[in-house]
Amino acid sequence: MTEAAHSYWSASKFEADMLCPGKHVLEAGAPDNSNKYSAEGTAAHQVLTWALQEERPASAYLGRVVHINKLGRVCEQGDAEYTYVVDEDMAAALQITIDYVRDLQGDDGALFADIRVNYSSYLGVNYGHAWGTADVIIARGDEIIVVDLKFGRGVEVSAENNPQMSLYALGALQAYQGICGDFTRVRMAISQPRIKAAPSEWDCSVTELEAWGRFDAASAVTNCVVAAVAADDYDGNPEAGVVDPVWQDAYLRPGEKQCKFCKVKATCPALRAEVGDQVFSHSPATPEEFRDEFIALPDDKAPAEWLAACLSKVDLIEDWCKAIRAETERRLLAGDSVPGYKLVAGKRGARQWVNPVAAEVALKAMRLKVDLMYDFTIKSPTQIAKLGPAFDKDGKLKPTKPGTEPPVIGPRQWPKVQALITQPDGRPHVAPESDSRPALVVTPVIDDFTDVTTEPLA
Repeated sequence: MTEAAHSYWSASKFEADMLCPGKHVLEAGAPDNSNKYSAEGTAAHQVLTWALQEERPASAYLGRVVHINKLGRVCEQGDAEYTYVVDEDMAAALQITIDYVRDLQGDDGALFADIRVNYSSYLGVNYGHAWGTADVIIARGDEIIVVDLKFGRGVEVSAENNPQMSLYALGALQAYQGICGDFTRVRMAISQPRIKAAPSEWDCSVTELEAWGRFDAASAVTNCVVAAVAADDYDGNPEAGVVDPVWQDAYLRPGEKQCKFCKVKATCPALRAEVGDQVFSHSPATPEEFRDEFIALPDDKAPAEWLAACLSKVDLIEDWCKAIRAETERRLLAGDSVPGYKLVAGKRGARQWVNPVAAEVALKAMRLKVDLMYDFTIKSPTQIAKLGPAFDKDGKLKPTKPGTEPPVIGPRQWPKVQALITQPDGRPHVAPESDSRPALVVTPVIDDFTDVTTEPLA
């Protein structure tokens, strides 16, 4: 039994398949394109794998170069579309995940890093069509644990009832149940170290997870297959975004989650209709209406409800706009024409030394003064903190592990350094109520003023 080069029922895309059964039809034949953000994530995953497999800290890979090809995979230098050098910021973020994984593993857990798992038996599909790559699997006692790294700075992702994590866990069970242990519980964790130190965790029984796989997940596969079969009964060109309206209404269901990483959202007719309806079906308020609504705001909550309804679609619309730009650029770069648009050279990048060492030698030979050649600045608090003692997520001092060097700045010295550091609060921004962070308590500006209209005149 062999697996295809690409998983037809990909774990990372499965939630989108569940939400939009027609997505598979539209995406058939669409090119796989990476961007600098996804490529950076691939580089971070590679460093995580090295560190776990070689049992080294992330800092051991500082300066290591990772090459990523246009399909988003690690490659040789000659095939690279993107190149990343492991820096201190990447290493510091990854070390949070590494420490978390090592704590989960303990002294008696079996750890598997960057491991391919197959969950086809639960979906009832061909063996080679349903697999994915789990970042970390830990078999420990009666529990099997799956950890996924998300390296982006964007939206926080929850592990609870997460289809991608559930499929990885089913694949881990299919591979290791009865071999590495008799598992009764499954724990799933998503580590997003650049958003928050504490990972999102969720656990359930093996029985509950397998029931989800054989019923909910398998039903989603059936819905997608039915959508594909039904598409053949209608006229149109799905790859070009031309589909029968009846099929569109039945199987295309646009929404933020299913559209976010869709390869054809720029040409999807259902998303186009959704955006058009949201943007063009409402008339802007006149100055008189705005003034009336403003005066009536304490008693009439309609404006707030209208904002909430529109805000729920903003991310979807913004993503659609980005997809339109990206698809236009892709076609122009491929030599296709887009009426009214062309490619032009952008602003040139920052100047760099071809060979910094040779430049330094040449400038010294010209007898330039030190203060003209070099910039001397104190390192940032984040960089200096790496020289100090380690603390856990609750702020408690972590003991130095046997065989490791003690911190350059000791626990007694660190409070003196800490007193010299200030860190401003994060700027408030809007988030959905499902976000795990607590809501800010905001006092209306009017509460800072005193009503003097009712006070007697002196």
